[in-house]
Amino acid sequence: MLNFSYYHIEIGKSDLTKEVVVKGEIVNDSDKFYATVAVRIILFKQNIIVANVVFTVKALPAKATKAFERTIEELDYLQVGKDINRYEIYTESAF
Repeated sequence: MLNFSYYHIEIGKSDLTKEVVVKGEIVNDSDKFYATVAVRIILFKQNIIVANVVFTVKALPAKATKAFERTIEELDYLQVGKDINRYEIYTESAF
């Protein structure tokens, strides 16, 4: 069973572009090293899915915490990002 936790999730505007950025931390709660962890994040605006993206986090040691940042290229923060009111984030796979 995959055993990961997610903390300090923030959804905001990229410093360099007008796109949406998701930042946070992933914790490997297991006793196993994972070379790659695939994470799915789904962003909602009033219960309508506006983004459904899978990204990877590389080299996650056992019992370690690692920060991540993922730009959602298809979302303009001023048009959609500021209205995101819910997200779901979970581990898709790990190896």
